[in-house]
Amino acid sequence: MAPRNIIHLSLAALYALTVLYVMGRWNSPAWQENPIFLFIVIILLAVATGVFLVTIILPRVGDAIGTMMYSSGEELKENKSMKAAAMLAQGDYEGAIAEYQKAVDENPDQTFPISAIAKIHHENLESSATAISYLHKHLEKQEWPPDDAAFLMFRMIDILTDQEQYDDAKDLLEQIVVNFPGTRHSANASHKITEIEQTQFKAMMAHRAQSEPSEPTDKDTPEA
Repeated sequence: MAPRNIIHLSLAALYALTVLYVMGRWNSPAWQENPIFLFIVIILLAVATGVFLVTIILPRVGDAIGTMMYSSGEELKENKSMKAAAMLAQGDYEGAIAEYQKAVDENPDQTFPISAIAKIHHENLESSATAISYLHKHLEKQEWPPDDAAFLMFRMIDILTDQEQYDDAKDLLEQIVVNFPGTRHSANASHKITEIEQTQFKAMMAHRAQSEPSEPTDKDTPEA
């Protein structure tokens, strides 16, 4: 018998003996004539009842309810995204990709595992080209709802922008503006185009400033 069961049986036996003893002595003259002693007995009995309920009854009731609610004839399937996230945290990037790919194969309409695979290629395996190619393949593979298509396209744009491939990023953003007119995706894409153009302008000005020769100062001017 498991130690836990032995403890529970011992507590149950002790509680039963306590209750029987109190019931047998409840009407005795010695107890009835001493109200303070009777009050202490009631408190101790209440404490014993609480301990019994908390340590034995409630856990068993909880187990029974849990079994009734969650048990079934089918084996519970582990969430592949959770398993992939655990592998990713451990540095097993290829294993995480494999688990996410299983989720994609089982449900090709899910955008999250597709995006997660691209993110691992880009951030962890430092293969941005693979990430972009993977996203592009799945974008072309099927007809996506507007929200899902925009989501995957923006993931590509984030990678392109991070790699400073600004012209390619703007091309995708312009496609979003054209393909989803009057939507928040179109508005976000227009705003992103402005941000990229500002970044390109600042980079151009910084490069020009470095390329231009500096004007001579008074110290550089030779004395007559």
